[in-house]
Amino acid sequence: MADPCMPATEGVSRAVDQLPSMIGYWDSSLRNVFANKVYAEYFGIEPAQMVGMHLSDLLGETLYELNLPHISGVLAGGEQQFDRTLIDVHGAVRTTAATYVPDIVDDAVVGFTVMVVDVSGRVEVERQRDRAIRLFRIAMEHAPIGKAILTVDGRLLEVNKALCTLLGYTAEELQQRTFRDLTHPEDVVIADEHLKGLAEGTLTSVASEKRYIRKDGATIWVQRNATVVRDDAAGDVVIAQIQDITARKAAEAALERQLLLDDLTSLGNRRRLMAELQSLRDTAEGTSVGVLFVDVDAFKSINDRFGHSVGDLVLQAIGRRIMDNVRADDVACRIGGDEFVVLLRSARSLDGVEHLAGRVVGLLAGPYEIDGTEIPVTVSVGWSWEPTVNPDRLLKMADARMYSSKRA
Repeated sequence: MADPCMPATEGVSRAVDQLPSMIGYWDSSLRNVFANKVYAEYFGIEPAQMVGMHLSDLLGETLYELNLPHISGVLAGGEQQFDRTLIDVHGAVRTTAATYVPDIVDDAVVGFTVMVVDVSGRVEVERQRDRAIRLFRIAMEHAPIGKAILTVDGRLLEVNKALCTLLGYTAEELQQRTFRDLTHPEDVVIADEHLKGLAEGTLTSVASEKRYIRKDGATIWVQRNATVVRDDAAGDVVIAQIQDITARKAAEAALERQLLLDDLTSLGNRRRLMAELQSLRDTAEGTSVGVLFVDVDAFKSINDRFGHSVGDLVLQAIGRRIMDNVRADDVACRIGGDEFVVLLRSARSLDGVEHLAGRVVGLLAGPYEIDGTEIPVTVSVGWSWEPTVNPDRLLKMADARMYSSKRA
């Protein structure tokens, strides 16, 4: 318990000694009048030994020169506040915030009070924060793929250079838009569902392929990965990475087309034909369709007489005639060897398909001029039609009629 008879000045001195900051008083001649015990932790000098010491002797020549503008300022009557890095008696580097307060008596500065607070911990936290922000900025700006930070309602807060280049907008233009302004209309619904899931917490991340519309109107495909970051203080945000996959999607589409094309004639192949028939069968309403089955008569004799290379050219010429005479909705395929099938989406009756089959026989008949030689060609054509699509039955009926025609 404190002694009630203790002089007030002694109590104040003890209280100041218990403070974690350096507290001292220096007269106008820069001689120490008072210092608390914390000075000993920094400079290794007990407060009693400091009394009467000149400030330059305590600070040393270098530090004194650095502080001299502030010393002059406080002696001129102005309060001084500044940061300074000190090396204490143990060699540890400390960051401090110093305050010099002038003691003014009868309009004259008779001395000043010094308070030095160790802010090393705070400065280190700020340094780590600034480093994290700097690294984030570097990662954003120099990332090879697009990056963005969005609000949970889809507004763009931060975008990087790669995303600007990808979409053709400046950062300022993008920050005035939402992701819906950029998304292809056909992809908005699923994108909205993803964002809603992230906002409500039913999803923690999403990954999808979607289309964006560039500023110049071009459509691009992107791989979009997004995750939500929860922050009660700053508010939840969505972090997204956007990578251009337009070239890959084009290559996939080209490969898919290649898988459905006949290499020799560039018509569809058997796989294309079956896919089209299956699609028609799966149509909810049911769609009527006709089929023409075309077979080149005695094609083996053409190969034997003129050679396989000429035979291939004949098949290519037949394919071109078929393509030049089918409607836009119809699908022409070479399903193997010298066999062709035309899927007639436009057919409305069996009679109409039968009539067309008769015309095709004349249309595809030779001769075909190949390298100056006329190649005689005849074809046999079978047909079928039905109001509900059964792929196996359609092809079987057309094939049977074709062989019947060939025998006739």
